[in-house]
Amino acid sequence: MLISEAGVHQTSERYFFTPSSLARELFYYPTRCGHYFCDSRYSFSHRSEIAMEGNHNRNIMLFLIQRGTMKLELSGVPTLAVSGQIVLFDCREPYKYAASDGLEFIWLLFNGLNVRTFYRRILQAHGGRQCFTPDAVTQLAQALGTLLERCAADERPSEAACSQLLHHLLCLLLLGEGEPTSDNSDRIAQAIRFMNRHLFEPISVQDVASAVSLSPSHFSRQFKARTGYSPYEYIVLRRIDKAKYLLTSTKQSVGEIAYATGYNSEENFSHSFQKHVGISPGLFRKYPV
Repeated sequence: MLISEAGVHQTSERYFFTPSSLARELFYYPTRCGHYFCDSRYSFSHRSEIAMEGNHNRNIMLFLIQRGTMKLELSGVPTLAVSGQIVLFDCREPYKYAASDGLEFIWLLFNGLNVRTFYRRILQAHGGRQCFTPDAVTQLAQALGTLLERCAADERPSEAACSQLLHHLLCLLLLGEGEPTSDNSDRIAQAIRFMNRHLFEPISVQDVASAVSLSPSHFSRQFKARTGYSPYEYIVLRRIDKAKYLLTSTKQSVGEIAYATGYNSEENFSHSFQKHVGISPGLFRKYPV
């Protein structure tokens, strides 16, 4: 493939997408993607000729570094990306990057729907860092590799399938639902497993934090950054999920279901259910929505 950018080896790949008006209105959509093999001559910035043309600088950029290193400056902050790391940045902000000899990386330029809300949440989940090592790096590499393979074979996915793939990538970056690590080092994943095991018992945020050896305040911040909601909200919503199941699949009374799902009174359960579902447990049993 002929790629005229200096420092990009001709074994590299690059593909373009032109989103329809439907995709621009409703979907997540890629605009370009590629798999680059580079030497130290390769560099790029928001002021590069290519970047200044068309819609390039209106998108979000994602890199997956597979080999070598890349030096970046994102909004004035220098950083170094190494093998196994993700780089994510908004092309509307100042950026520049340069390759080391032997750099190999996959890149994806994309936009659509609420991508910038996702983008902000992802950065928040990773402590504000735009370069990080994701838990789900294997799944991310597989999804990006599949997209490139389909493009190379002239069998690129439909716009709806591309949108689903991009949403999947964003969720992996936000929630980090990769393969569980052998040393169980992910404390938020441990906390979720602990909550699921003890969901219908009297359980507090402090109990969960202690189970993963974190202070309640630090745990709550980490949990919300990772998931988008508080540990308490997670417990409540999962209890209500179970209550919905029991309301529609058993003849247990509302009071029995309240105690079975961890509430200390029917009144508290009914108030919580009404608040989160919008109707009473009794009405939900009659009209499950």
